Amino acid sequence: MAIDRRRLGLIGTVAGTAPWVVMILWPTSAPRRINLDPVRGLAGVLTSGPRDAIIQMGGNLAVFAAFGVFGPMRWRLGVWAVTGLAALGSAVLETLQYVLDLGRVTALDDVLVNAAGAGIAALLARRWRRPLRRPAPVPAPRTEPGTPSPSR
Repeated sequence: MAIDRRRLGLIGTVAGTAPWVVMILWPTSAPRRINLDPVRGLAGVLTSGPRDAIIQMGGNLAVFAAFGVFGPMRWRLGVWAVTGLAALGSAVLETLQYVLDLGRVTALDDVLVNAAGAGIAALLARRWRRPLRRPAPVPAPRTEPGTPSPSR
């Protein structure tokens, strides 16, 4: 039993995004903070040491990457639509972190990096899926009634 592309797109989007959403909304004991300066936020992440920078940047790039890969299989979305929807989803998650007082940093740079991860994944997936598409059939040459076909 083969699964169709639309179902695979939905399953991949949910399965690949839900664990990240749970982690993002998991409460901690720290006080909530807000950072609306993306330059300061990214600079802080990148200067926190290579291990922490890789974990932070890699994690933020991965949050909506599954949506970037599988979303266009389910819905007719281009790269810009995927990026915009990921930014919107990320903004909602960051707002929830603050409103629910989950002890996390609500940061604009997270929104930007989450959206970038989805956009990059959508671009890479589009390149990856292209060879999987079958070429369109070449139509047979049209002939007028009573004229010999081109093969004669």
